[in-house]
Amino acid sequence: MDTEFWKPLLAILIENARRILEGRFGVDRAEASFFEVINLLREKNNLKSFFLVLVVETMEKRDEWGLDEGSVPREFIELVAHQFRWTELRELCDVRIQKMYGGDKGRAVNDISWHVPLAFDDNWPDREFYRHYSTIW
Repeated sequence: MDTEFWKPLLAILIENARRILEGRFGVDRAEASFFEVINLLREKNNLKSFFLVLVVETMEKRDEWGLDEGSVPREFIELVAHQFRWTELRELCDVRIQKMYGGDKGRAVNDISWHVPLAFDDNWPDREFYRHYSTIW
């Protein structure tokens, strides 16, 4: 089936994760929804460009936490960066730093544009928040 068929499912799954986080239930409760999206993106790799459009729309906002309706949660963007290492995500962060901070990375320390590139590292510090990566479970 074509990309258009799968876009609504991707949007629903992202919205489910966003609502879990908006309800302050935490990443541990949103993790299953996050990995449903990861699995869909892996299965239907033609959805990548649509997902990136959603990320662009989220990153264009002043508050990039992604908890308002129609946004991609910041934690999920970081997870996607860790899982897929898409260079486009790094580029979007550079664009955000330029637009929001005049290119000054030092001012972006608490911003998504600072955190997403950290997720490209195999030893990404936020891995500890995901049961998926745990050796204990």
